[in-house]
Amino acid sequence: MSEYSMVARAAEATIAHWGLSGIVDGQAIAFLIADGAVYWEKRLPDGFRLALVRLHSPVVQREEVFLGSVLLNDFLSKTLLRAINGKGLGRLVLLVNDLENFYYLYHGKAGLEQMAESLRHEFLHSLEDLYFADEDPSRGVYGEFGQMFNFEKSDFEPSPVYSIPNFLARPLEKAVRMQIERFLEEPDFSKNIRRTLAALSFFYGQTSGGSGDAQSSAMFLFRLASVYEVIPKEAIMKAFGIRELTKEAIKKGLDVGQFSPEDLRNLLKELLSYFRTEIERGNYDWLLGFIRKDRKLIEITPEEFLREILTGVQIGYKVLAVPVATESEINCRLCGVRFPRVRDRFITLGVSVFRFHNKSVKNSKREEGPNTCSKCALSTYLQHKVLGSEQVSVGGKFPQLPRQYNVVFHYGRHDETEAYRLAKTIDYLLEKIAYFQQCAREEKVLFSVDYIRERLVQQGLGGGGPALASGGRTPVSEDEALAALLADDAVLPGLDAFGYMDSAVKTRVIPLGTGDYRLLVFVLPPFRSSQGEALDFVQRRFSRSRLAAFTLLALLRKLCGCDGPYYFQSVPRLAPEEFNLNTFYVRGRAENADEVIRRFNAVVNFARRVVNRRKGHSLLVDWILLAERLEEDPLGTFSKVLRRTPMRRRDFSEEYRDKFEFRPLAKYETIDETGVIDGTEYLKLIELLKRL
Repeated sequence: MSEYSMVARAAEATIAHWGLSGIVDGQAIAFLIADGAVYWEKRLPDGFRLALVRLHSPVVQREEVFLGSVLLNDFLSKTLLRAINGKGLGRLVLLVNDLENFYYLYHGKAGLEQMAESLRHEFLHSLEDLYFADEDPSRGVYGEFGQMFNFEKSDFEPSPVYSIPNFLARPLEKAVRMQIERFLEEPDFSKNIRRTLAALSFFYGQTSGGSGDAQSSAMFLFRLASVYEVIPKEAIMKAFGIRELTKEAIKKGLDVGQFSPEDLRNLLKELLSYFRTEIERGNYDWLLGFIRKDRKLIEITPEEFLREILTGVQIGYKVLAVPVATESEINCRLCGVRFPRVRDRFITLGVSVFRFHNKSVKNSKREEGPNTCSKCALSTYLQHKVLGSEQVSVGGKFPQLPRQYNVVFHYGRHDETEAYRLAKTIDYLLEKIAYFQQCAREEKVLFSVDYIRERLVQQGLGGGGPALASGGRTPVSEDEALAALLADDAVLPGLDAFGYMDSAVKTRVIPLGTGDYRLLVFVLPPFRSSQGEALDFVQRRFSRSRLAAFTLLALLRKLCGCDGPYYFQSVPRLAPEEFNLNTFYVRGRAENADEVIRRFNAVVNFARRVVNRRKGHSLLVDWILLAERLEEDPLGTFSKVLRRTPMRRRDFSEEYRDKFEFRPLAKYETIDETGVIDGTEYLKLIELLKRL
């Protein structure tokens, strides 16, 4: 069943609200959208027009920019609403959208050229908010500017300033100063002292390399007093309780916590006030000192920046901008469309930034010159603003990298409140699973969600689980709700997978567009790799597995409570065959959700229960591999598992028990006079394997 009935009802309600019933029915509008219409209009006797208008903006399907590209499109879609409704050009309502196409109903007299010009003006006017304002979903602004200040060192570029155009230098400095002031106002200032000083040295430092002060907080403070003479030497010496002002003495004070928080707080407040006064006077030496000297910001005019962002964007049949011809140049390494203006850096593109890419062979100096266009750079920034960054070991160095993520899309009747509830529920599960993992480590037992089940039963919560899960009484506590969730075998593999996600990274559930039928973006934490595995090994392996994806989608479907379509490693589209209820779209292939869960639930649960831990290997990857082999060769793989599982009494002795690859499904206590463990669980699986 397609979801277009929802679209038809939304169109019908909008037309009726405008007092235009009978002009066109909602079903006709839904058919136009299903056919991929670009523009349709009906001229009215009063000189107005009723029109269906499509806003189209391509997304770049590269992990480094994909989420940011999606968020940028949502901002564009809401900018168009403000450009029309807020400028007296008529009435515009967003009916439905996917990631690239946004369909609006319009009532007014404006033509497409006037709409396009108003969009250009409103986008430039709102650009400062997009970069530096805190979250405002109604405007399409996501993430917090303060999220980007979790770094404590500035020797590697800790902030994605490479993604910011130079004409926003003043707003950037103001936003930075306000964030540092927030740090200084916190009651326990000392916990943020390293972040505060790292931000000060990076954004206000004047030199780099050797005795440079942009990469060292201690050197910056030292030079502020001894070279720039902005701070009295005595003030720094008093704050750190030192007799002689040296960089080494300041560094030691910071390392061992030997400083007066209040004296240092007051000193830094005066310093920020000085920077503000000097910049307002027109002394731009302190306006992003070395950042501007090193030309880290994108050197571009507002008009050029606007043209590059809007390249490929259409309102109806009106193209807003076309790419600049670059016959003798190498185009952007990510989108391949626009002129590259941004240098490759860890903080913008992540761990793979300096690896071979499709433009490498044409540019031997790719590490020095620009490789990324302004629009892709903006997308990385928006992604960074939502996810933040972290310091990671790469080849013996510790650069600041943008956080990885998992993304799932879903259509359903969800507003901002419901999206927030879903995110909080997922974070609760991640935190609870992490807690039980720690308990298992302390008890020196192998962790799985079955361990949580047993612990909850011990607390008297497990017994009520099945009744709760099947629609009985409402859970009265979070732990009781967790027990109810654990009673459903279909979601156990998904919960097990949650155990390998980074619980320190917060979940985001973002409803794109407007209205009561929305496209949700689940931004989930990345999977952690085991020691000895590549940084993104588990992340990549999970993403390649259809079976693994089904386990995750089954859990999200349970938490969400609706049967709208879900998409993993697939791009949601408004095409009829890609917009169906009760469907999982995984790696471009549609699967009936109920059938997939029924068919593969037992196989995946069997795999995760029998796989044994291997040193230096992720248990998650091992049970995914086993489940895939069971799907490909059910009986052959099952036979291998039986041959390599302890079954007899002697197999559990110290001499033999470490020689087996798999764990038994029954405990040692089930061994009877035959000398063999109970085989009921294995017989159940044989029945299920016959149906594969």
